[in-house]
Amino acid sequence: MTTSIKLAEPLLIKRVEAFGLQLPLNKIVLMAGVELSTVENLLIRIEAQNGLVGWGEASSAPSHGGASLTDMLASFHQEIHPFLIGKNVLELSGITNQLNQIAKNAKSTVAAVDVALYDLLGKHLGVPVHVLLGGQKRDKVPPLWLIGNSSIEKDLAESQLKWEQGYRFFKLKLGVKSLDDDIALTIAMREKFGDTLQICADANMGMNLEQATQYVQAVKNTGLAYLEQPLHKKDLQGIRTLAQSSPIPIGLDESVTSTDEILNAAKDGVQGVSLKTLKLGGLSGVIGAGHLCEAFNLQINLASKMAETGIGAAALLHLSAVLPNVNWGVSPTHLYLAADVVSHQDQPNQGFFQISSLPGLGIEVNETIIQKYIAQ
Repeated sequence: MTTSIKLAEPLLIKRVEAFGLQLPLNKIVLMAGVELSTVENLLIRIEAQNGLVGWGEASSAPSHGGASLTDMLASFHQEIHPFLIGKNVLELSGITNQLNQIAKNAKSTVAAVDVALYDLLGKHLGVPVHVLLGGQKRDKVPPLWLIGNSSIEKDLAESQLKWEQGYRFFKLKLGVKSLDDDIALTIAMREKFGDTLQICADANMGMNLEQATQYVQAVKNTGLAYLEQPLHKKDLQGIRTLAQSSPIPIGLDESVTSTDEILNAAKDGVQGVSLKTLKLGGLSGVIGAGHLCEAFNLQINLASKMAETGIGAAALLHLSAVLPNVNWGVSPTHLYLAADVVSHQDQPNQGFFQISSLPGLGIEVNETIIQKYIAQ
């Protein structure tokens, strides 16, 4: 007995658009050497011949292995847009691989396109993106909230507010205040919230080796989960020295923009890395990097750059459902925006984000809002 199988009709790309946005934050965010009140993001809209639409996103992040908004828009118009028209989205991985060859210096733009392709394909097949990524290991994740204010008092007050909303994992932004204040804040957080609190810290390359060593020794009894990117990404010897001597696990973010750098981090004694779609080529790249981390027993922090919209947040949450070793926190950043482009924002409920079971990313985009925030 033979069974006749009807091959799926091609899902052909009819139209592709890119939007450069400047979006306001709902509060000023302080990081080492940086004060943010607005962010610049690239949105990609891919429309198929059958009328379905997929959305993707990448933030402007030159210091994190990404690109400026101007460069992302230029690579889209010059290299990526002409290639995509008429392509069959059922060949998603092939499309992304070819884009990585055509636009070798446009990783962030390719990332946004890759996310949009997954959203479109999921809608076409009627399945959530996490199914396309390999199937979910978990249906909810606790979010990691970033704390970075001008004083210890403001940090503790914001932490208390978020604690009451169900957050139990906080990332302290170091380098905003003095080193003594950073140490005092870390100790105060543990004393205030007790053993159920999870905390980590991120210096965003704002320390030297002496400062980082002083910090980890001073907070070694606070149960700090890890210290992320204390030294400049080019200080390879300093990172190696600190990682091999620190009583606190050391993680990397800005230093890790490829699988080769993940391998080097593992060799240097680093214990975990932050994975972002914008620096690894989208969902496809992060999935590959995540499984590499599992092979080398590296912990994973999944993060959006400050601050992606509900599009990027949804993509991050689908990744968090699938990847192993996601023990260093999941940081969607859409809740830091004063205006979002999605009709309904994902919000944590009782301390957890639920992973969407709707087709694609599970979001609806309000295109009227997009037009309001086009970067000038």
